[in-house]
Amino acid sequence: MIVIGITGGIGCGKSQVCLYLKEKYGAEILMADTIAHEVIEPGGEAYEEYYALFGKECLLPDGFFDRKKIGDRAFKDPALIEKMNSIIHPAVKRTIISRIRQAEKDGKDLCVIEAALLIEAGYRDICREYWYIYADLDTRVSRLLQSRDITEGKIASIMQRQQAEEVYRQECEYTIDNSGDFRFTAEAIDTRIRSLRE
Repeated sequence: MIVIGITGGIGCGKSQVCLYLKEKYGAEILMADTIAHEVIEPGGEAYEEYYALFGKECLLPDGFFDRKKIGDRAFKDPALIEKMNSIIHPAVKRTIISRIRQAEKDGKDLCVIEAALLIEAGYRDICREYWYIYADLDTRVSRLLQSRDITEGKIASIMQRQQAEEVYRQECEYTIDNSGDFRFTAEAIDTRIRSLRE
């Protein structure tokens, strides 16, 4: 099985690339962000540790964590973000490894891990290669303003906390420019998949 790690900053279009890989190549798509929410749901493997960190005051009546309250606290406290990551990332990685094994048993030959923190969380031992999905700044901001309930100030703040472009380019084997018409992105994806399968 070929396992590809996909990363890039907010608004670069990682989800669009994943959707294309799923629809055209039948890839198993593992979204680290989605799995991160699953592992802290009631019964999830990181729930108890997360509860120990945040306590009852961050719980909703149904036992789920109040994501807005946690997000507001984390936004002001980088040390808290580190603690959250130290709980969530290992649990997410274990879940991803387990789902890759299952996908392989199910006969899939391509698996994609999409993670904004792919490099920091250390998926190198799992992935054949990393792809950096790039888009220019104006395109990213425009996409985010159209698709999310978010201000330009919040976008700038999130972008400042993400990896610098040079780091993505240095760490990833393949860069796809997703700034323009998606036809060109699709061509770049097809070229790389052909090369990997050969």
